[in-house]
Amino acid sequence: MEFMSKRDRLILTTISQAGPAGVELTALITSLSPFLTRDSIMKGLEELLLKDLIRINNLGQGEIRYIASKEVRDTMINLDISRLRVAEYIKELDAKKDEILKIQNKNQQIEELKKIVTEGLLVISAGILGLFNSMPELTIPEYIESIQPLAEILEKLYKIIEKPYTKEETEAILKIIEKYRGEKDSKMLKEILEKVQSSKEKSI
Repeated sequence: MEFMSKRDRLILTTISQAGPAGVELTALITSLSPFLTRDSIMKGLEELLLKDLIRINNLGQGEIRYIASKEVRDTMINLDISRLRVAEYIKELDAKKDEILKIQNKNQQIEELKKIVTEGLLVISAGILGLFNSMPELTIPEYIESIQPLAEILEKLYKIIEKPYTKEETEAILKIIEKYRGEKDSKMLKEILEKVQSSKEKSI
């Protein structure tokens, strides 16, 4: 599967957001001009027409409207619902974070963090899996771009709660690194990990 270009996604989503009435060409160009040149917009429109993702409605007197196909508009519904679920989760995360920070017991605090992070990862995963059936070449890159700030927050929180790698996992990772980076880098990383582990044991 090949994702659509940023240009085509931008043009298509802008047209689809105008609904079944579509958008007039001049208004479309004005809306997209901060991001794309006129030539780029016209080329993108031509390619989207060839793929039957949009159609033209010529109303006469020079008024031409571009309308996204029903499939594209239905796809955008699914995308916006997935984004809505992420937005609801962000509200929940924002409401719970202060409560979690106030917990004195560190073990209990970690457990609450695990719950909220796991919930977020499930929301994101469910969104991606759901969009695989809704023009993924359009929806998945759009979805990933929109959740990027949340993904960065969850990544930081996950580092707090993640379990250390087992010996078997560490060895498997070192083999992967050796495969792509060479034995020297693999040995260097192994030495660093051993030093980190040693310092942890001494601090216990």
